[in-house]
Amino acid sequence: MEKEKSKILVRDVHSKQTLFECDLVESDRAYKFAAEMETMGLDVEVISPTLTETLSNSLGLTNDQIREYKNSLDEEIEGHDGSCCFEDSKGKPIH
Repeated sequence: MEKEKSKILVRDVHSKQTLFECDLVESDRAYKFAAEMETMGLDVEVISPTLTETLSNSLGLTNDQIREYKNSLDEEIEGHDGSCCFEDSKGKPIH
């Protein structure tokens, strides 16, 4: 069974209708299409899978495993609040 490939979608913002879809490796095509649609006056959004989604998909994880993985990532990130990774030398948050 072949693994499902991650897709990039270009959707109309208002109707949520998918106007264009391509493989992740062809992201330039999606952004070019989105620019053309915006030139025509359409309000579109480009939806690209996150690193977590791409990794989970490539590993063939189940929905429960994906949920567990996302939760572990959230916990890890929350555990670093206030660290040097999120603040500059003066304690100001880095975004």
